[in-house]
Amino acid sequence: MEWISNHWELILSFTVIHFTLGRSCSVAFAILIASMPVFVYFPLALIYDYVQIPVYGFILERSSKSIFPVRWLKKKADQVLGRMDERRILKKVMSLGNVGLILLSALPIRGFGILSASIVSFFLKKGRVEGTLLLMAGSFIGILIIMGIANGIFKIISLF
Repeated sequence: MEWISNHWELILSFTVIHFTLGRSCSVAFAILIASMPVFVYFPLALIYDYVQIPVYGFILERSSKSIFPVRWLKKKADQVLGRMDERRILKKVMSLGNVGLILLSALPIRGFGILSASIVSFFLKKGRVEGTLLLMAGSFIGILIIMGIANGIFKIISLF
């Protein structure tokens, strides 16, 4: 707890990065730049992803209204669906069903993540509980993937 109270600026930076640039950037920042302990950034990233899921779901459910966030999210949904036609990897991931939805929310690749997975989950008509569980499983796996990549970067750097 002492670490958190002494380094609140890093937590604030982590939060801003998470909500603006995404989970991959925020976890990479926590490991590579801020040297945050895993007991701080891991639960924060999970909580932040968990908060995003119902927000995106609420906006998607009320997408018939023409307020700005809904128009933006609807445009983003159209972009995701358009990319599915263009990218073979997205088609392959979506053909995997629930496992594909977990991968969509887990992989640290541009165009993947909680927003894209929320949109696809909505269009696949997943229930709130089922969709949230699948997306949170993907978030958990995604954080582990980023941790592995960051540790690999540290090992490569230590060779020099």
